Amino acid sequence: MSYEIPKEIRSKPRMMGLEMKELVILLTGFFLVFTMLKDMVHTVFVIPFYIVSIGLLLWLVMPSKNNPAMKNHKSIVLLLKRDKQIYHAMDHQNIINKEFEDDVSGEKGV
Repeated sequence: MSYEIPKEIRSKPRMMGLEMKELVILLTGFFLVFTMLKDMVHTVFVIPFYIVSIGLLLWLVMPSKNNPAMKNHKSIVLLLKRDKQIYHAMDHQNIINKEFEDDVSGEKGV
């Protein structure tokens, strides 16, 4: 008797190619757009409002451009939750600084 060993034990439930969290975001967004927010838009702008809203909702569940392991909605949440009092210095001229340090110390770069 042979048993199949599951390869992935932490897989998330999916429906129509979307995780449940993404599906809830889409359904909630569609509900808001087509019921509550529709009344706040002038009749001339209803169709462009639908197009932009649906595009934005689809963009939210797509993978992030800068971090493909994360979705856009999660990137926005992290952006809003970040600590604005912390400063992280970034060295934009890392290669030039390395060459300068090598010249000053008299060593050749690797």
